[in-house]
Amino acid sequence: MVTTKGKVIEALSEVVDPEIGLNIVELGMVRDVKIEDGSVKILIALTVPSCPLANAIKSDVEKSVKRLDGVKAVSVETTSMTQKELDELKEKLQQRFGKKVAASGIEKLDKKNIEHIVAVVSGKGGVGKSSVSSLLATELRRMGYDVGVLDADVTGPSIAKIFNLVDRPRVSQKGILPLTTKTGIKAISVNLLLDDPEQAVVWRGPIVSNVIKQLYSEVDWGDLHFLIIDLPPGTSDAPLTVYQSIPLDGVVVVSTPQDLALMIVAKAVNMARSINVPVLGLIENMGYLVCPHCSAKINLFGEPQGERAAKRFNIPFLGVIPLDPKITELADKGLIEEYQNIAFAEVANNLKKNILKGLVNTSPLGWKKSKD
Repeated sequence: MVTTKGKVIEALSEVVDPEIGLNIVELGMVRDVKIEDGSVKILIALTVPSCPLANAIKSDVEKSVKRLDGVKAVSVETTSMTQKELDELKEKLQQRFGKKVAASGIEKLDKKNIEHIVAVVSGKGGVGKSSVSSLLATELRRMGYDVGVLDADVTGPSIAKIFNLVDRPRVSQKGILPLTTKTGIKAISVNLLLDDPEQAVVWRGPIVSNVIKQLYSEVDWGDLHFLIIDLPPGTSDAPLTVYQSIPLDGVVVVSTPQDLALMIVAKAVNMARSINVPVLGLIENMGYLVCPHCSAKINLFGEPQGERAAKRFNIPFLGVIPLDPKITELADKGLIEEYQNIAFAEVANNLKKNILKGLVNTSPLGWKKSKD
């Protein structure tokens, strides 16, 4: 059977630009297609010269076209768009995504059919935000709710590893399909779009911000009760993008007992308040270690200070989570959903109560738990 240019273009419409989240045909990136004796030569115009994901795009193009009957070989070359083409593409994307704009002039995305969106934040790294995000999702799922996790830590993604997700997301007519964990949690991470999960993502702030928005807007989340967003540390572009562009119900701040961590937490709280994002509560992680021999609590990092800090910031205190080697062990194996701890169950339940307070009767989904 002879492969036609039309069939090649149709196959290429399944290839999604990882940075923008739309297929390369729709984006006008397919510059030329030549077919000769079963050999297909394709020229792709990248939106950014030396694009970090160029190899991923080329690989996806080759895989899609090689599946066609009669194709013996596929070669892919790349060029870059002209400034005029980029301006036209930018205008097209603004027309497509510019449904809502915040007072700041920043694009405000639709909430879709997601009941409540919660970002997990901290002013510094190393406090265990990814662990807290994954465990919050796990506990909410264990309660029977439909839950999703968006890994917004683009340059240091952890969620895919924690949940043992390795497959490349597929694309439907409604958008990118998130992967599903063993217990039914939907998850997306930029690592799932890379050919090599150890590849460094070397992007400037504006690109990171756009990718985060696309991981939210171009993913078909379906119906969710909760979407947990794992944010990178600090108070820079990535958190600001989420605060201003994604319709959050609020943020959860993660801290540890050290004075330094609590000082940086103040920055995270003040940032959220400056943009009028509700702070749903403070979680103190690694608050203590339970001795495996006598079950005594050992305060490795000093006395827990979370409750006192929450009072100082005038925010709810959700609870203290122990430093548990089991969390690290299960996360490394991608088995985080097997972890259970009464302390964390209480934290998740406190968060749920804060989110749902006064909102149960207004939920379009009726707050019916998943039947799975």
